[in-house]
Amino acid sequence: MPTALAAAQLAFAIGALSFTPILFRLSELGPSATTLYRTLLAVPIFMGWLAVERRRAAAAGLRLAVSWRREGLELFLASLLFAANILAYAWALHFTSVANASIISNLAPIFVLLLSFLLFGERPSRGFIAAMLAAVAGVALLSYGKDGAGEAGLLGDALAAGSAILFGGYLIMLARLRQRLVAPAIMIWIGTLSSIGLLACALAAGEPLLATTLRGWAALLGLAVVSYALGQGLLAAALAHLSAAFSSVGLLSLPAISALLGWVLLGEPLSLAQAVGGAIVLGGIFFARRAGR
Repeated sequence: MPTALAAAQLAFAIGALSFTPILFRLSELGPSATTLYRTLLAVPIFMGWLAVERRRAAAAGLRLAVSWRREGLELFLASLLFAANILAYAWALHFTSVANASIISNLAPIFVLLLSFLLFGERPSRGFIAAMLAAVAGVALLSYGKDGAGEAGLLGDALAAGSAILFGGYLIMLARLRQRLVAPAIMIWIGTLSSIGLLACALAAGEPLLATTLRGWAALLGLAVVSYALGQGLLAAALAHLSAAFSSVGLLSLPAISALLGWVLLGEPLSLAQAVGGAIVLGGIFFARRAGR
């Protein structure tokens, strides 16, 4: 049953992460400061999770404490990739549409497969590759008619593409760390190290660091609890039993869910092409799961 539980964790992680672009848009702060609070406010939540995890960690043969001699470099690289990923995504949302940013930044499976092959020699099955390509085609169809505006839109799309590459590398590092450490221990250090870098970016950009209204603070807290603690935390937990390649394909459903949320919460209706694209994405994920067993 571990795989079934991991699949459920991945599904809940995707649901939580789908609210990320909407919460980013509701933030009163700049992109760098918003990403800072997204990670920093979630660290105490992971500390509480770590306290609860002690018994199960011993039974699963996983460690609670980080060995900096063994995992220090991997944790640093994972934190660097994650911070750069969410910063690029936040700035992409600043320049292009929610749909474009969500769609382009979730093309990580291409880079996960490429990096897994180049670095570790992992060869996915033909069925898995076919299902992944179908899901990517669905994402392309989902983006039909959702162009950014002018040069700013192109810059936003380029940042979203950079976010996809960075997130692919982050998933690979996270999957490797999960073979030895419990999820909350990893997320505490990634959140802490990322926050240091994001604070430096926010100060360098001259962005204000304090929201002025309760709505602004609610958006920041929502990003920390829903997007980071639940979304990234459950994703880290699922990666103990699911491959980074399959998880990245599952995350392709994020644009479809975000499009539906945009329809319900922001009044952005879906076209027929987008609805068909969303169906193709979900079908590709289903067949990738079957091919990856």
